[in-house]
Amino acid sequence: MTSVEYKPARRERIREILIEIAVGVVTNLVVTALLSIAGLLF
Repeated sequence: MTSVEYKPARRERIREILIEIAVGVVTNLVVTALLSIAGLLF
C-alpha cells in the first residue's frame, strides 16, 4: 500500500465521519423541531 493510495482512503474516511456528524446534527434538529411542533399542536 503506497502513500498515494493511502491518502485518498484516509480522506474518504474523514468525509464519512463528517457526513455522520452532519446527519446526526440534522437529525437532532429535525427531532427537536417535530417535538416543538407537536408540543404546540397537542
